[in-house]
Amino acid sequence: MTKESALCLMRLTIKDILDWIECNIATPLPLSALAQKSGYSAWHFQRGFKKVTGMSPGVYIRYRKMVIARDLLHDTNRSITEIAMQLGYREQSTFCRAFREHYHRTPGQYRLWVKDKRYSGLEVNRVTGTHR
Repeated sequence: MTKESALCLMRLTIKDILDWIECNIATPLPLSALAQKSGYSAWHFQRGFKKVTGMSPGVYIRYRKMVIARDLLHDTNRSITEIAMQLGYREQSTFCRAFREHYHRTPGQYRLWVKDKRYSGLEVNRVTGTHR
């Protein structure tokens, strides 16, 4: 197998794993399970994942959980506890800490901030969490 075909196969495998992660985001996703699902060793999987996505599997999963949480806070009236449980957090406090580390405000502060920006006529940029 050439280097190019091996990289192409790795990209296809990682795309399948990314889809699988999205469908299973609320369940524990250890590296060993992801690697086993991919058919690669944990070492090769982690290297390939980072090469394709630019992030380690753990960082990617945390990032996706935060994006989903932000969207749920923005678009729904679900409680923070419901959102935390939906994303697989056992404790609301763990979720709130992760959210604050990622967005520099708690989920409750983010929701109030978005509501305030909506009423003031400013558009909230969902990617950066800033307003225009």
